[in-house]
Amino acid sequence: MRRRTFLSAVAALAVAVSLGACGGAPAMESAPADEASTRVVTDSLGREVEIPAEVERIAASGPVAQQVLLTVAPERMVGLSGELTDEQLAYLGEDLADLPVFGQIYGGKGDFNREAVAAADPQLIIDVGENKDSLVEELDTLQEQLGIPCVHIDSTDLHSYADLYDQLAEILDSEKAAELADYCRDAVAEVEAVVAEVPQDERPRAAYLLGDTGTNAMARGGFQSGIIDLCSENVVVVDDPSSSGKGNEIGLEQIALWDPELIVFVGDSIYDTVGDEPAWAELSAIKSGNYFRAPSEPYNWISMPASVNQIMGLQWYARLCYPDRFDDDLRDVVEEYYQLFYGHDLTDEEYDALMRGAVRE
Repeated sequence: MRRRTFLSAVAALAVAVSLGACGGAPAMESAPADEASTRVVTDSLGREVEIPAEVERIAASGPVAQQVLLTVAPERMVGLSGELTDEQLAYLGEDLADLPVFGQIYGGKGDFNREAVAAADPQLIIDVGENKDSLVEELDTLQEQLGIPCVHIDSTDLHSYADLYDQLAEILDSEKAAELADYCRDAVAEVEAVVAEVPQDERPRAAYLLGDTGTNAMARGGFQSGIIDLCSENVVVVDDPSSSGKGNEIGLEQIALWDPELIVFVGDSIYDTVGDEPAWAELSAIKSGNYFRAPSEPYNWISMPASVNQIMGLQWYARLCYPDRFDDDLRDVVEEYYQLFYGHDLTDEEYDALMRGAVRE
């Protein structure tokens, strides 16, 4: 889960400091305020925030909010919280490279550029992620100091994404967000219905591994492991599942004791070489060739961030685990997702690159 640190109080803004934990706050309920130019929305924290009646210029509080807003209204974004890679721009749109970069409003990076935000003149800052006890006070302080409304939308797991888009549909008056809400709702319901028909002891014993040596893992019950937990039997069980994108440090000896029969590796991990590693050779998943690479453009399909990218990952991983229980073609599912969420028509070359190591041969 995302942790934010409110790194400064009022005085820190004068020197363009990093303000911790800006939540933003997208709306759950709305009521008219000044009918001519504003309205009041109630965000996931219960805060009533006055926003423009029509919101045309928005900014994201950080990378998770940025990723979500890029699927809904990239044309309304006046800047980015972080630079996009050339690989991401190929899917999201090259014109986004011209936007200014503000840095993260929350967190410990200390790179928030208040002057750049002011120059871009957003009407609203939107934050997406986990709630925490101090967030109301922190958002109220941030909003007062910036003079820009901030709204927060909770988003913590696969089941929250439809609600997330429902709230964005309201606050941005966006048909696109409403369409994405329906898509998320249907996709999760479809996979859950299929998995529910598979007895627990017939679900694959799986592990999702990452890190330079492949010996970090996303543990059962963690914020980043929702897809693995829902579709399969996650063998990685620890006392304190990490919410970090780095997962828990496990070690090969323990992984061998769990002996998963299916492994998914993060793309930049050791997928390409693990089949030639003697230390891995006796694991069931490696011996049987039942190991795969998670697609990762423009965002990893399973985690990092654990956000709406997981909707694609969920549909892919469920079909990887239970190919005979779906009657559609994975390519059709992938192409629909990329067109709907990113407005991008996948080429044959792009599809083949995405799916390298991600499907059974």
